[in-house]
Amino acid sequence: MGEQRKSFLEQVQSQIKSKEAKAFVSAELHHHLNEVKNYWLQKGISDDQAEEKAVTQMGNPISIGQNLNRIHRPKVDWVTLSLFAAALLLGFLPLLSQDGMVDNHFSTYKVVFVILGAMLALVMMFIDYRKLANKGWLFYLLGTLLLLFLTKNFNTFTEGQSVFKVGPLKIEGLMAIPFFFLAWAGFFQSNRFKMWKFLLLFLLSLYFFLQCGLTTLFIYVIMTFTMIWWSKLNKKKIAIVLGSVFALVATWGAIGWMTVAYYQKYRVLSFLNPYNAEYLTSKFGLLEIHHLFVGAGWFGKHSFADQFIPEAHTNFVFLSFTYYYGWLFAAILIVVLCLVALRIMFIARNLNDTYSKLLLAGVVMVYTIQLVGNVGMIVGFFPMTNMSLPFISYGLMPILLNAFLIGIVLSIYRRKDLMVTNILHGNQQ
Repeated sequence: MGEQRKSFLEQVQSQIKSKEAKAFVSAELHHHLNEVKNYWLQKGISDDQAEEKAVTQMGNPISIGQNLNRIHRPKVDWVTLSLFAAALLLGFLPLLSQDGMVDNHFSTYKVVFVILGAMLALVMMFIDYRKLANKGWLFYLLGTLLLLFLTKNFNTFTEGQSVFKVGPLKIEGLMAIPFFFLAWAGFFQSNRFKMWKFLLLFLLSLYFFLQCGLTTLFIYVIMTFTMIWWSKLNKKKIAIVLGSVFALVATWGAIGWMTVAYYQKYRVLSFLNPYNAEYLTSKFGLLEIHHLFVGAGWFGKHSFADQFIPEAHTNFVFLSFTYYYGWLFAAILIVVLCLVALRIMFIARNLNDTYSKLLLAGVVMVYTIQLVGNVGMIVGFFPMTNMSLPFISYGLMPILLNAFLIGIVLSIYRRKDLMVTNILHGNQQ
């Protein structure tokens, strides 16, 4: 590197506070200097003269550095962070509404889960997500090994899902979602990734997810299909593949219906025909849920003394929240959770690179599936499923999953303005 170029770069970097931006700016400046230098070399002047003209033409290094520092100042997405914090705090209300739960281990665990989730989101915010783009094979391998471990070593079932339980800690298939999320984003942003590779890798992962429970499988499939649609692969081929996969899933569902557990059939049948005599006499069917939801009123009942709601802090958390606090607080909760999804989509709209958009498309879909699925089954749009309500349902894995997704959003927002081309071009004119 010539002394003049080195001095120029050092002066520019001295004005930039972000260490991450310094490396990015240095690489971009080298690129632009080489472009200008090659232009002068083609004019027939010597290498030293071309180098000198290139540096001179770039402009005042102090002015360039100050402009770049203003653009590359680390940005915190306070809107997303505020919504994230509000959702986490709202997640304590279902515990407070249930008699006796404040005094037992549930509240203590909830505090620990929330702290861990907040820490994970902040850690992910400071990690440069772009460094993960070329590690798709590593994340795919880690996700596959985790699923393989679960299928070989699970020691209990929870709502039809294979779970490896160690004390209060439960390791489930949901933990593999982030690994495959990062893997597919890395694969799909590459022009060299082929459709046959996708089919092979997807079918292999699908085999393992089939053994982890239908809810986790559903989240994984929809997430993957959404991300591949936003990929660089041919849309016609994608449509053919997705149609074929849906046909296979429908066939598998029709065959597998004869082997599923009774409670799983019950959930579907009671949804399709809630007025059947068998479901009317059940302890907690769709009609009972509807009765409690409608009867909550604007301000809730404020007591569970005369009403038992099963899984009131997990699958039926939205029902218990509405029953105790009323429609008004339920509406506030829904608005906060929906604003999170809308905020992510707003950020994605202003991005240009494929990898960032793939990540945010996957984030929105995984988050929205949980939100719509949990609320939808309470209001009667979907059958009963083992679907958590983001940040509100009790449990470590759901909170960590959604905190990881928020961390990815914060990381992308923090680096969304790493762009120096316009300023450099302006100084060259």
